[in-house]
Amino acid sequence: MEPTHRFKIILYGNSAVGKTSIVNRYVNNKFEDDYISTLGYNVLEKIIELGKDKISFLIFDIGGQEKFTELRKQYSKGANAALIMYDITDRDSFNNVRNWYNDLIEFTDNARFILIANKIDLEDQRQVSTQEGEELAKEIFAEGFFETSAKENIEVDNTFLTFAKILIS
Repeated sequence: MEPTHRFKIILYGNSAVGKTSIVNRYVNNKFEDDYISTLGYNVLEKIIELGKDKISFLIFDIGGQEKFTELRKQYSKGANAALIMYDITDRDSFNNVRNWYNDLIEFTDNARFILIANKIDLEDQRQVSTQEGEELAKEIFAEGFFETSAKENIEVDNTFLTFAKILIS
């Protein structure tokens, strides 16, 4: 059976916030301890069933460095969904969320999106409170706010499942 819904998802966020890790955890149920910066982009697909619906997520993981801005702009065309991510142990990544939001608005045609705070397994190094994340999500009109850990597989599947429900509603 062909998917009843297809979503092209773009990931936005600073380098090293865990974009690749969260996608690898979700699609392949794997986590790599060794950090390798994404050079260019990776595309992964995950098909899920949700009731009578079959949903295809085509996920574009583009390097977070500034040098990939044009690539991000190019691949954001036609995207109807996005994830904006930050790392709870990196205040700068949180402070840059508004810039990523502005890129999303500029590069996509009203893509629906959620905000993800990653690396909650590093609670003892937290620099950004849950409340700050929730407030920012409201401020930028995110359709959801989630705290995850790709490493410990905390809330990863639930984040994507909830996003799927939001997208098809």
